[in-house]
Amino acid sequence: MNNKLALVLFGVLGAAAAWNMKPQKEQLSPPSPPPLVSVEEMGNLVSLKVNYADVIEFHNRATQGIPWTQWELRFGGSHVLLIARGECLIGTDLRLAKYEQLATATKTATLVAPHPKVISARLNHDPKTGGSRLYEASTSGLVALVPGTKGQTEAINLAFQKGQRDIETSCAQREFIEAARKNAEAVLLPAVSATGWKVAIAWR
Repeated sequence: MNNKLALVLFGVLGAAAAWNMKPQKEQLSPPSPPPLVSVEEMGNLVSLKVNYADVIEFHNRATQGIPWTQWELRFGGSHVLLIARGECLIGTDLRLAKYEQLATATKTATLVAPHPKVISARLNHDPKTGGSRLYEASTSGLVALVPGTKGQTEAINLAFQKGQRDIETSCAQREFIEAARKNAEAVLLPAVSATGWKVAIAWR
């Protein structure tokens, strides 16, 4: 009896061991979400470059107020004609991007990204490289009789400051922001879709 019981137990243990040695069916892991980190690593995605050119005419009047009145004396002034040139870059900060509405079953997701904005806008002050140049700088009235070029230099600096403000305003126009957004989509959609996910972009 003992020998028969031992054989039966040995057979049961052997069958259990053989079952455990059979290859198990692999568990299918859910698909990974789109690689957001690769998008974040792009940093500022520059998607549009705008070349700026304008003619700026600037007058800097020299005046002296008359005490206890609302009147003032005009002594002439400085006149500057500046051909201003520069460029600006518009892009999206992808470090602020994030995925929403992830659906692993259908492998769909929405990439939420901030609206493009002006990253840099600057005048080129070097005429030798095709940048801005002074077409005219002159003084008139009594100011022209005063030795030195302080008034004229001040007028030139103010003209360049106006040009810098103008380029910043011009590059922030809606049409340029919209063009930058379309260019960014043309770059981002193929990159994230290459992972096998269908991704839509939402701008906020």
